[in-house]
Order: sequence, then C-alpha cells, then structure tokens
Amino acid sequence: MTSNKYYFLQIVPLLFSFFGFTIHSVAQHNNEFYNNGALVSVQAGAEIHILGDMHMLQASGSLQNNGLIKVQGNCYSDNLFQQRGTGTVRIQNSNVNLTERQFISGSYVVRGGQAQIGVNDGSFYNLELANSQGIVYLVGSGNIADVRNNVNFNFSGTPNRIITHNIGLSGAITNPANGANYTGVFGIMRPNGGLGAMTNNTVTLNGNMSGVDTEYIQGKLRRAILPGGGNYGFVLGLEPAGATAQRGLQYSRLEFGANNYDVITGYFQSGSSNAGTAGLECSGNLMNYFGGVDHGEWMFTDITSSGSGSYGLTIWPQNHNYIATSIWMITKDNSFQGTANQCGPTTTALNRAGFNGFNNPSEFNVAAPISPLPSELLKIWLVPEDSYLSIKWDVASEYNVDYYEVQRSEDGQDFVYLGLVQASGNSTTALHYKYDDTEIERNHDYYYRYKAVDFNGDYYLSPIVTGRLSLGGTDFSDGKIVLFPNPSSSNVTIAFTMNQPKNIGISVYNVFGQIVHDVSLNIESGNTSVPIESSNWSSGVYMIRIENHDSEETVWKKFIKD
Repeated sequence: MTSNKYYFLQIVPLLFSFFGFTIHSVAQHNNEFYNNGALVSVQAGAEIHILGDMHMLQASGSLQNNGLIKVQGNCYSDNLFQQRGTGTVRIQNSNVNLTERQFISGSYVVRGGQAQIGVNDGSFYNLELANSQGIVYLVGSGNIADVRNNVNFNFSGTPNRIITHNIGLSGAITNPANGANYTGVFGIMRPNGGLGAMTNNTVTLNGNMSGVDTEYIQGKLRRAILPGGGNYGFVLGLEPAGATAQRGLQYSRLEFGANNYDVITGYFQSGSSNAGTAGLECSGNLMNYFGGVDHGEWMFTDITSSGSGSYGLTIWPQNHNYIATSIWMITKDNSFQGTANQCGPTTTALNRAGFNGFNNPSEFNVAAPISPLPSELLKIWLVPEDSYLSIKWDVASEYNVDYYEVQRSEDGQDFVYLGLVQASGNSTTALHYKYDDTEIERNHDYYYRYKAVDFNGDYYLSPIVTGRLSLGGTDFSDGKIVLFPNPSSSNVTIAFTMNQPKNIGISVYNVFGQIVHDVSLNIESGNTSVPIESSNWSSGVYMIRIENHDSEETVWKKFIKD
C-alpha cells in the first residue's frame, strides 16, 4: 500500500465474491472499505461489516449487492460508480463511532429519470437507517442518495430522519429555515404509489405538534411516478422545534391520473407568501386570505420540465398559524386553479383536484375568506345635508347579497326598521350605497346601521354611525378630509379643511377589528395636517374612524399599508 492509512480492504480490478460469512474490523474511520474500480459481488445471505467508511469509485467500480452491507462510518462515491442487486445497506454505528453523525456523500443515485434505473445507476436497493443520533445526513449538492425499493427509518429502535443538507458534520447544527436552501435530494425510485417504500414511517395527520413524526425527509425528496398514476405521499418537512410553527413533518400527497411526469421533487418552504388576487370561490365566497406567510408552502418540480397530466393534492399542515374560518381551498402558483369550488372546512386533509403541469417549482398553499360575511365593508359614514341625514357605505365586494336593511336608533341600542336598499348580488369590485333619512329633527342624535342579508337569509350587521343635523349645518364631511399618501409604505397624513375649530378623535382598526392607533386632538379652522406614524404597521388594509366629538359626526377612511 502507498497510503499510511490502514484499509479494511483494498479492492483491485478483480471479481470478489463474499459468501455467507461476516467480516469484522477493529478500529474506526481508519478501517475503510475502498473500491477503486472493481466489480464487487455480495451474494444473498452474505454480510459485510465495515467498521469505517465505504468508498465506491470509478466507472468500472460496480457493487453487485444481494446481501447485507453494514456501514459504521460514512458512505462515499463519485458520479461514475454503479450499484446493482437486491441487497441492503445499513447505516448503523452500533459497535464503533457510537456518538458520531453518519452521512452519505457523492452519487448513490439513479443519474436521471426512470429510464436510467439499471443503466446509469448507483442507487441503493434497500437502505436501513439505524444511526444512534437519529440522523443520517446527505452531503453535497443535487441528487445524493436514492433507493430503488425501500428505506427503513427505524431499523434498531431509534427513529431516524434524513437531512438533505451539507451541514452539522461537526460542531453545532444549523438548519435552513426553508426547504429551497437544502442542497441535497433524497430519492425513492420505486415508482409504486403509497407509503410502502417507507418502512417504519409513522405519519402524524392530526395537524398539531402532539406526536410529532421524526421519521421523514428534512429537506428535499423526489419520487418516481408511474405513467398510469397513483397516490404519492411526500414525507418531507423541516426540523421539529417544539411548538414552533412550520416545523416537523408537513405531509402532502400528490394524486396522479395518467401522466408523463416521470419524477417529482418536493420540499416545504416556511413563511413563503402565496398572496394572489382576491376572487369568488367555494360557492361564492370572497377568498381574500392567503396563508403562505402564516405557515409556508409545498413546492414541487417536474424532472421533465414539460410534463402533463391531471393530478390532485391533499395537505396536512403541521401546527399552523392560519386564521379561524370554516372555508378553505388549495391555491397553485398564487392563483385559483384546479377544480372550481372544491373546498373543505379545515386545512387538515384539505384536497383539491384538477391541476395540470408544474411551474418548476409550482407552489401550493391555501386561501380562505377573511370572514364569511355577505359583503366586505370598506367604510360607512353619515353626511348631514340641508334638511336630512344621508347614510352612505362602500363595500369592496358582495357575494350572494339580496338587500341592505337600514335601521335607526335614538339611543344606540334599540334599532327599528327604516328602509331597504337593493344589493347588486355578487361583485368583486367596489360598490357605493346610500339611504336618505328625511324624517328627523335638528339638534337630535341619531344612530344608524345596516343589515346585509344574503339569499339564504343569513345576515351581517354593520358598525354603527351616529350624528345630528345641527341648526347651522356642518363642514365635517368625507370630502373635507383627505388621506395621503394612500397606499403608503411608511407614514400617512390626514388633512382637514374646516370652517371652525373642532375636537377630533382618530381611531385606526386592522382587519381583525383591533385598534392599532387612537388619539384625540384639537384642530384649528382652515387647513390642518395630522401625521400618523404607521411605518411599523403590518402590510394590509386599515379602517380609520374620524369623529367630531362636538357634533358626534363620524367619517370612515380606508388606508392601505404596503
């Protein structure tokens, strides 16, 4: 030997056959098994125990494994080595290297799609995971390790998962927050659907962190797909970290009909926005909440880059931060695709079919209505005219709205019917409505609201506005108050044009009805500008209530924070 290392076995370009016996070595990583270009055959019933690392190299290097190879170190290969047979490789540090992390490096893969199985193929047939630390790493970039038959996540009683990232081999472990940043890919090249190729994988489907599944692919997973289709579970996710959202197994299942996709790679992207354009879906609901930032997205890539065929997707989000609502749908590529109105009451086991093609990657997440209201109110306000009060309101959208019933009260508690305003019914564009109340007295307080009633008889009550028709009239109206800039990514200014000084109250509400800003101040006659510090507000829509404390008149303004 020319090296100062002690090799477990030096392979020369000859045929070696290992029959039904076991070979042991006595040290650790310096007892390495090198194949520098030989044809090595392990027959059925034979066992090879390697107490160090295994190296498989060169185009002429071939492993015909029909037995068991137990590796207590690491597995290395180049992108030329070939592997065949129906045997097993077990990653297990039960005798030596007991506290060490083990990894697979190089190209133990099918180098291409399914047509390369058995042609340009360094993949394992069966892979058993039994690392005492519970983790087997993939080191390098691209496709690192494939199995043609089965991967056992828990051979020895210690749950193992595969981390497809070149990290943590010494010192502290740092896990990428997004699946896109994992450098390696693990593959299951057995094209049959289901979870049969993943032994001892206990998929948790309850949608929370109780019983977090630890036996999965952390990072990227690719699966071979039959042309005739089938259901393919992707047991992938990110590192579990207690009750932290977006961690643990984010299980999903692709359900294919006839197709030519060949191989699909998936990963989970934590906290990735899927914000799209709001629209009517799920039997007329305005879908205007997009859950990517609150949870993340499932990303899939087609190896052919141009495959086609219909498929569906079912997801089981783990420990999500979604809003509370009972109407959900799956989105694709930030838009509403697939089978229209195919929705569910919860994100757990949510399904949608009718998708076709992948955008490499295509991103899948969820959408829902922010609230199941018949109309989305932008603002409601009261305008004193010469001899009457005009109740006005703007809505951003309507779905299945039959009419608006205007109601009035003189104490703010007991409301009576005042009149009806016919609704448009369904709309995704802003609409303006008004009702004039002429049966009033001057210098008397009145309270107004409307009841939006849909075709099913369900209804929603608007916020209450109040005001009076003074003896001398008023200049406190919507046209006298201006917001700018709007939209804005920093601060917003409210400009007043008033004939007389006024005591003003300003309250800002987010989409959940929570007050994020509240102030009272006196403004002088003429033009007055009031800056509002909004740079630290979250992006979204805010409603600003501006009240004249002297006359109790109210104006509502809509503000959009970029």
